[in-house]
Amino acid sequence: MSDQDELLRLEYESASRLLGTFTEIRFKLLALVPTLTGAVVALVSGGRSGVELLAIGGLGLAATSGVLAYELRNGELRRQAAARVTALEEKLFADGPLVGASGRTPKLFGVVPASHRLGVGLVYGAALGGWVYLVVWGALRAAGVGSSARGVGLAIGVIAALAVLWQIVLDQRPEAAPD
Repeated sequence: MSDQDELLRLEYESASRLLGTFTEIRFKLLALVPTLTGAVVALVSGGRSGVELLAIGGLGLAATSGVLAYELRNGELRRQAAARVTALEEKLFADGPLVGASGRTPKLFGVVPASHRLGVGLVYGAALGGWVYLVVWGALRAAGVGSSARGVGLAIGVIAALAVLWQIVLDQRPEAAPD
């Protein structure tokens, strides 16, 4: 084995580990964010004042937005690492990359093309929509709006969830190629 081949193998091992780390972080966040959001939204929904709902929702909204920003940046780095791993596999393996394009995209519910981006959009859209629901409901309740505060909060939360989903799934910047 030549020194060049050894260097390529070392680079491949490093890039593969990095890709694995980014993937592991993604899965941990995708498990934690909706679980925590759902639990908090369910637990604080009853008997809280408008100010409490607003404060809890605001904190959750800020924290989840921060985690989403981190996830989006890591997704960008993950795509770069995956491209590097694929390029190295083309050089190192006689049969080419280990994971090639299958030519077939699975469909969610048989209709929507499935992707990592769709999964991330659904999870963070739901989480941020939940926090927006609490923020709006709390703000309206604190402002003295009567019985419609919760319904309005829910409607605006759903709109926010769909907007986040739309933004993540349909982000068409060149560096944001689907993964």
